[in-house]
Amino acid sequence: MLAHVSKTYAACLSLKQSQGCPGFASEYISTNATSRFSWYPKDDINAFDKALNDYVNGQSNLEEFQSVFRCPGLDDLGGFNTDHGKSVIRYHRSMVCADLLFSDENIGDCYGNDSRNHRRRDVHEDNAGLELAKMVASSSIGVRPPMPKPLCRTTCNTWVDSLHAIISNTTLCQASKGNNRESSLESLRTKCHSNVYNGTPGNCIDGNDNELRTC
Repeated sequence: MLAHVSKTYAACLSLKQSQGCPGFASEYISTNATSRFSWYPKDDINAFDKALNDYVNGQSNLEEFQSVFRCPGLDDLGGFNTDHGKSVIRYHRSMVCADLLFSDENIGDCYGNDSRNHRRRDVHEDNAGLELAKMVASSSIGVRPPMPKPLCRTTCNTWVDSLHAIISNTTLCQASKGNNRESSLESLRTKCHSNVYNGTPGNCIDGNDNELRTC
């Protein structure tokens, strides 16, 4: 069944061709899952990938880090995008992919059992190389994909460990009165105990598979 997308519907885009979340290739992302960033055109997975890359590598990434840890030395050295060999957040993109997939908006639109109208969209190319969108009115026929696999807990722990390495570097993070960075870090480590990030081998998405060319 074909349908159009209007403001009352959410399209669920297949991540099969995503370069940003390739480890989650069997999953779907809702056009309503914009808590971290938005993209346009909404039906273009390449636009999603670009927005994801811009978010992970952009100023907002540094601002989020600084809002928690406040490391002035990092700003002095040009932030995360400068190759000074002192600050590498491992698997950050994988963490963002998992955040988006397991967000309330995405689960409700593409995986949940609620009654919200949604459409699932599988993107492929025809012989002319043009992207086509085959839209499935899955809410009307009751077909929902299985819940996404969680991120591997080892990946989440490595993410936290890389943050620890940064805040332990006195060039980047000088001692600051009233700023308990270790306490903030442990709060983040609790994320690795939640269902989204505590997957076990064989039943989870490994950051190495999702970021093959970067880690």
